[in-house]
Amino acid sequence: MKETTIELQLDELLKLEQQLTTFLDEEEYDLFQQQQTVFSDQIKNLLTNNSPETLSTVIEQLKTLETNIATLQNKSAQHFKQLKEKSLLQKRNKSKIKAYK
Repeated sequence: MKETTIELQLDELLKLEQQLTTFLDEEEYDLFQQQQTVFSDQIKNLLTNNSPETLSTVIEQLKTLETNIATLQNKSAQHFKQLKEKSLLQKRNKSKIKAYK
């Protein structure tokens, strides 16, 4: 069976989502941010360039993508929180060091 254009687009989006997850896991935040923009643009293109009827033919893949995106957003939020906490801790430590000088 030949894959349709929308199925190919969804496959590409799933690969990008996996890549974003890898960037987070490896703490490659600059790459994550760059690819996040590409990912977002491709999702917008998929949704605007396909009719609801076409999208309904790949509903299961869209649900999988939606679940994966939610997981990615949660992971991203956790990493952001951890980085913010590390930054605050470093600022506090820097202030303590200055106070001892």
